[in-house]
Amino acid sequence: MNWGLGHATRCIPIIRFLQKQNASVFLASDGRAFHLLQKEFPELPIFQLPSYNITYRTSNMMWNMAWQFPKMIRAIVNEKKEISKIVEIENIDIIISDNRFGLFSDKTYNIFMTHQINLPIPIPFFRQIGNWLNRKMIQRFDECWIPDFELEPNLSGKLSHGHFLLKNTLTKYIGSLSRIKKIERKIQRKAIIILSGPEPQRTFLEKNILAQALELPYQFLLVKGQTEQKEHFYFNKNIEVVSFLTSKKLNQAIAESEIVISRSGYTTLMDLVFLEKKAILIPTPGQTEQEYLADHFFEQKIFYTSSQKGFDLKNALKKVESFSGIDSSIFEKTTFEKNVIELLGK
Repeated sequence: MNWGLGHATRCIPIIRFLQKQNASVFLASDGRAFHLLQKEFPELPIFQLPSYNITYRTSNMMWNMAWQFPKMIRAIVNEKKEISKIVEIENIDIIISDNRFGLFSDKTYNIFMTHQINLPIPIPFFRQIGNWLNRKMIQRFDECWIPDFELEPNLSGKLSHGHFLLKNTLTKYIGSLSRIKKIERKIQRKAIIILSGPEPQRTFLEKNILAQALELPYQFLLVKGQTEQKEHFYFNKNIEVVSFLTSKKLNQAIAESEIVISRSGYTTLMDLVFLEKKAILIPTPGQTEQEYLADHFFEQKIFYTSSQKGFDLKNALKKVESFSGIDSSIFEKTTFEKNVIELLGK
């Protein structure tokens, strides 16, 4: 799914492990997620899929989704047609789809990966309808992989835990997924700012943070999350700006930063598990999943959280010191490798 970069980045460890198992791997996506995968795996064939082209025009999530629903359905129908062609041409046996509902085939074994079984829709009536539709679409797949831990402690909270039933679809918790590894580096800057997600909110946050960072006596690195560009410059003597970093370079840049400032996307949280860094989370306005996750970790005094509208960089850098970050030792056990091996044996 090209909905921010998180859906693509969390697939990276799965792709790498598939390669280690000598599987023939084909990639497919669109937009910035397509560019990211292409740069991470230049040796692998990659297919262009129809774009969902999701934007957040307002802070009302239900309105954002309602007016774009016909566009999303068209994209699902079109990607279903596209994957049928790819399966036929490349003789595909297995499909692993990260949140793309149209990527399944009667000729393949189909995996759907998501951390959202229970959609956090605020109004109960619409939440019931939304969750019924969400689960109905997931049930067209043979398995549902949830990148989290089944028992406490876990990362997604009520998003993928609680009472739910996926009829005829095998549900598996596969642990935390991350392309990031904990490495030791000398701290070179106060914070790294990692931006992602749909426009125009990504750009709004970028401008807001840059304006405030200019007034502070700290070093910052801003990663814009724009995989289609190749910018690298200094916005000011204390603010380095880069369009995009590959996994290895991003890993090093985070290790060299005292604090991580980012959206509260689920993949970002999985990355933070392995980093043991303090973080400031700014949920995308109107994205209820990110708002829930940010509040979830704020209440536990793990990560400091602020809304985008009222974000105060100076104040956030002060308050984050009283938040603990995540102890990675409680989330070390992952099982996605075991599930991949079982999958290849089918």
